[in-house]
Amino acid sequence: MPDPAQDPFFIGWSGKLPPELKRFYLSVGFVMVSLFGGIGLFLGSAIDDPSRNLFADRPGANVAKPLGWISDQKFLGTLTLHPYPVLHVSSVAGGPVERSVLLSGSGKRGVETRETAHLVTAEGGLLKRGDIDMLVVDEPVTIDARAAAPPPVQQLGIWRSIGEICDGKCYPGGMTPGFGLAHRACATLCLIGDVPAIFVVADPIEGASFLLIAGPDGGPPGEWIRDMIARPVELVGAVERVGTMLVFKVDPQKARLL
Repeated sequence: MPDPAQDPFFIGWSGKLPPELKRFYLSVGFVMVSLFGGIGLFLGSAIDDPSRNLFADRPGANVAKPLGWISDQKFLGTLTLHPYPVLHVSSVAGGPVERSVLLSGSGKRGVETRETAHLVTAEGGLLKRGDIDMLVVDEPVTIDARAAAPPPVQQLGIWRSIGEICDGKCYPGGMTPGFGLAHRACATLCLIGDVPAIFVVADPIEGASFLLIAGPDGGPPGEWIRDMIARPVELVGAVERVGTMLVFKVDPQKARLL
């Protein structure tokens, strides 16, 4: 005779599960919790770190600088002003550009300078996120007032791309978050203050994840971008490489919200 205690016979109204079914449910539950937990960790690790808030590190605040923040950096290079101030850094004067660095002033303003095509030094804190370098400075200092050779310009054709218009200071870590609708008001104030406008693309263009936005004439883009800041947009225009940076000369007539 079989042992009644080991009988797998299931009585639906008894309120008790047979041992085999209990083990099955527990095993399935453990596997599902582990699986979804692992998926969550994987997806979380793949998200681009927005970094911490640059301005949270005030005297007395127990908050670290952004992950991409590097204090007291000094660069020597050729300064260009259009569409925004960019320092093109070379290891030797007149040598090939090794790094093109965006410049911004403190607070929500751009760099106030008229230096152009001169050899200058710029010193400040460096924000870095992906392939974006943003140096927060007061004002570049002229080293050699003689005209320096401008960086080479390479035409890359007409491109149509989807992405988001951000400011080049908060997106690399100046504020958190530095993108999306939560940052729209802040980004608008930064761009009004002449902080460089950047286009963070959904798919890289020539290996770059962001482009410096310009108008069709190569100058600042103009007021048309204000309705499109921090929103998914499609932009069309000519792309050119200046030093190591891509500049997107956007046609405002073809820009549209998605």
